[in-house]
Amino acid sequence: MSRKIFVSLYLKNLVNSKKNSCLLKAESLYLDPMQIRDKKGPENIGSVLGNLLKDLGLEKRIKEQEVIINWEKIVGNNIAENTKPFKIEGAKLFLKVKSSAWRNELFYLKKELISKLNDSAKQELIKDIIFLN
Repeated sequence: MSRKIFVSLYLKNLVNSKKNSCLLKAESLYLDPMQIRDKKGPENIGSVLGNLLKDLGLEKRIKEQEVIINWEKIVGNNIAENTKPFKIEGAKLFLKVKSSAWRNELFYLKKELISKLNDSAKQELIKDIIFLN
């Protein structure tokens, strides 16, 4: 019977702004210590966590949350004041918009916004934007 290490991963990222807060949660799982580490010696904690997040399938989800958290930096102050990213689901960003006039304006900027968001994430996360009132 091999020893098992109980690993429970809860990532919590609370942003002290009125616009964003997110909670990422991974289900608990059991890992065999022999599978976790090679005989290379000590590893950097950043690379260990990065590999664990990738193995758990959370790397993409974290990138999505980074896009939401950094919304104002990515799109600029003017757009950020009139919009709020709601969620990313199935490569679609659901975006709350203050008015129909802004929705129309953003509709024409959709391709540019998608490009900015994907450039920020350094991968193709967003394929479409759904505008909500």
